[in-house]
Amino acid sequence: MNILETVNFWAKNPYFDPKTRAEAKMLLADDKEIEREDSFGSLLEFGTGGLRGIMGVGTNRINRYTIQMATEGVARIIEGKKNESSAKGVVIGYDSRHRSFEFAQVSSEVLAAHGIPVYLFREIAPTPLVSCELLRRNAIAGIIITASHNPPEYNGYKVYWENGGLIVPPEDGQIIEEVRNITRIDAIPTIAFEKALQEGKVEWIDNEADEYYLQTVRKLSLGDREYNKKLGVVFTPLHGTGGRLVPELLRQQGFENVKVVAEQMLPDGDFSTVASPNPEEIKSFEMAQSSASAGDELILANDPDADRLGVMVRDAAKNWHWLSGNQIGVLILDFILSALKQQNRLPEKGVVITTVVTSPLVSKMARENGLHVIEVLTGFKWIRQAALRFEKEQGGKFILGMEESHGFLMGSHSGDKDGIWASMAFAEMAAALKQMKLTPIDRLNQIYQQYGMHLDALRAQTFKGAKGMAKIQQIMQELRNSPPNTVAGQAVVKITDYLENKIIYANETRPGPGLPQSNVISLEMADNSRIIARPSGTEPKIKYYFNLYGKDSEQLQDRLAAIQADFISD
Repeated sequence: MNILETVNFWAKNPYFDPKTRAEAKMLLADDKEIEREDSFGSLLEFGTGGLRGIMGVGTNRINRYTIQMATEGVARIIEGKKNESSAKGVVIGYDSRHRSFEFAQVSSEVLAAHGIPVYLFREIAPTPLVSCELLRRNAIAGIIITASHNPPEYNGYKVYWENGGLIVPPEDGQIIEEVRNITRIDAIPTIAFEKALQEGKVEWIDNEADEYYLQTVRKLSLGDREYNKKLGVVFTPLHGTGGRLVPELLRQQGFENVKVVAEQMLPDGDFSTVASPNPEEIKSFEMAQSSASAGDELILANDPDADRLGVMVRDAAKNWHWLSGNQIGVLILDFILSALKQQNRLPEKGVVITTVVTSPLVSKMARENGLHVIEVLTGFKWIRQAALRFEKEQGGKFILGMEESHGFLMGSHSGDKDGIWASMAFAEMAAALKQMKLTPIDRLNQIYQQYGMHLDALRAQTFKGAKGMAKIQQIMQELRNSPPNTVAGQAVVKITDYLENKIIYANETRPGPGLPQSNVISLEMADNSRIIARPSGTEPKIKYYFNLYGKDSEQLQDRLAAIQADFISD
């Protein structure tokens, strides 16, 4: 069907609910061509964090019908793999966003109709808890309804495989191919949710999942309960799922001075007290800062599905500082290395896994402490795959996985990044530093003195709609076809193209790093600075990552401003 035929189908078929039919009918008007194209011109695709989009009518929107289609695709792939695995059933979780529980029910109805057992969380659940429960139950897959830190109008659909991590090729492509093969949405088999519950095809998951998770994560503790007692902590889940576990985990670890931001503990799909529920942005900390007392030294914030951690810390003068994802990761890695060394537990063949856009400081620290380093594409699914492969093939030990977008993981309890464990790890690190009369800012400066000054920054440009996507592709194509010879006066000495898997030095072209194809381009300059450009996998943005290295912080700030002004055109 062409777009008009598809819109007509949605507007007239009684299978669709009245509101959906009415909205589809409005899109048939001549003056709605652009909106019609945005809503029905394509199918949602799996990005770095699954399917994600604006809620609304259409095949390129998140709604109960596109959720049905995605789940039908998942069910067909599971049916095709029944004889390949002893795992069975699908664990389903969801966050506090509007319609998340409805979409979880819709997913359950499709899977139940295929005879696939469903284990559904009774209440909103953090992403790392759902991944942990998937592994505990030996389920074949997991589904999480979430749009992570996106604005309120978004929702999303993450699919996890039996290793606990997000799906990677070929499964993601296979699922979308099955979705493309669906000729009629009204032919997708379903069982009414209440009937599926009564027949035992859907089972509720209650507190036993929380208890197992907490017991498992507490074993990863590297802190001292006596030190923990003395630290003043403020926590906010930003209206999301982190409130289910973080305060309890901190309490069990001996933190006696923890306060929560009461207004933001309430699940709220409007995220009404923040401009954006994203701990990667300092604005999301405003209410937590205002509720902090003079004795509070640390603010912890999770995004709505609690797989990310954001922090603010006080310096020696009691001023608050927001830390980037790279800085948080550097401090957590330093804490892990120090603790494992002190306990003589640093493995001979340990590995730290980062992404190609993460600060080079992380790799430098790991290598200088005798650890292996693996760099993967953006997205924690690649970190999970690399960790499992390293442990299986090399007989080594996974120490830490991190990405600059505030994602961190230690241990094998989850196949995705874990903002709950990271909250504990960072709080214990801060408590240990306090015992030594140091702040995290003090320790960060010591790390820079030891390894060299690093400055890492991110800039993003937003281009919405179909025209915006075309603009993003145009920018990337121009950069690929005509890369600059110099940036802010420094020669570009190395270009890595991850889509075409090639590296260009001067006039010589060599094979690239051999990672899966991805629309990412890296430029390295003669002064060791680096720029990486990539379209976001979950938002209508193009992202630019800047990594600078030198001796002086002020000089690097000036250099960053010059590079950004020369490289990014508004």
